[in-house]
Amino acid sequence: STTALSALHVHVKDATLSALHVKDATALERTFAHLTAPALETLEMGLGGRTPDTARTIGRALLRRKVHAVLDKSNGFGDVEAGLDIALPEAMRSRCLKQYGGLSPMTWRDCLSRLKTLSGDSREQLWSYVIAHPMTEYVPNQCQRCGHIVPDETTPGYTDAEVGISEVPPTASERPFVRGGYYRGARSAVAFLLRCPECGDESRWFRSSAAQVILNPNRWGRLCGEQEDLRAALARHLSVPLRAILPLDWDHVWSETRREADGAWVACQGPGDAPAANFAGRLDEGIGAWTRVIAVSADVEGTSDVTEEYLSCCSAGGRADERLDEEMPRYRKAVSAARADASGSATQAKTLNGHVLHRAGFGREEVTCILRQAVVDHGVV
Repeated sequence: STTALSALHVHVKDATLSALHVKDATALERTFAHLTAPALETLEMGLGGRTPDTARTIGRALLRRKVHAVLDKSNGFGDVEAGLDIALPEAMRSRCLKQYGGLSPMTWRDCLSRLKTLSGDSREQLWSYVIAHPMTEYVPNQCQRCGHIVPDETTPGYTDAEVGISEVPPTASERPFVRGGYYRGARSAVAFLLRCPECGDESRWFRSSAAQVILNPNRWGRLCGEQEDLRAALARHLSVPLRAILPLDWDHVWSETRREADGAWVACQGPGDAPAANFAGRLDEGIGAWTRVIAVSADVEGTSDVTEEYLSCCSAGGRADERLDEEMPRYRKAVSAARADASGSATQAKTLNGHVLHRAGFGREEVTCILRQAVVDHGVV
């Protein structure tokens, strides 16, 4: 399939943007991957200055890049079968046996077999078991000996050096499985070495999209990106409908599945997951705002702008619990303010994706149209 990078210039149909890609493809991809104020200014200058037309060109490109990145990642994950036969340690076997009964599972495949038995013919019930199961839970990066968790904070006092981690080159055996991504800041495809401040042991860890890595049951970090990659692969394996949900300008991802009773999309959230249906409530965490929420699926009709759903309660056709109803006007104002902020300082990721769409004048319908066309165009050169 077409990579997210080539999709950036092949399908936008903008000659100037294509010329920038030819000149320095890596720099252009880096710009879109973390669209900060300085990066946006440089990009705008390369496209002829800050104008409404420039904003629309960049806005279309960044939305298309989001779609193609999700679909490329899904296609590149490979077969989840590669990780299902990993032997489980005794502690994990006991945990699964206590929670789900049956025979003591020796592998993740045994665990899936038990969940299928418990679910009968209901895919919805099966998926509710899968997202609550230890095999798909969030696992913070930690010492693989004592379990000391590396803090997410990057504020003064919590720099990489101060929490005990450093970037190191991947080994030859690690290199095929390592990917870049956001971890305590934007990172290239590197490994991390943790010198545990608690026990003194050293642990290696890296972000990956390989099932045999992500399904490591021995205190291997499985962050929300890996967690959703795994869930998406398992959904395909189990024939469960699923789509990715991405907030713009906030480093997070989750998923939605279809409810069997009426076919409506509903947010998936397992125990210990960050809030999904009540994502609007995360605006109260004091770490910045998000600016829009989009849904991406290989199915065109399943791809759309779902911001309104996440800024509304169930009684109004949204996702959130009714307890957030009184707070929704305040949340809407926070999102609007973050879109209008040209510095990026108002958003959690310190990026300007939503601001560009705001300047471009893109509303819900136009964003959805661009997203869906990107699905149609995916893989077409």
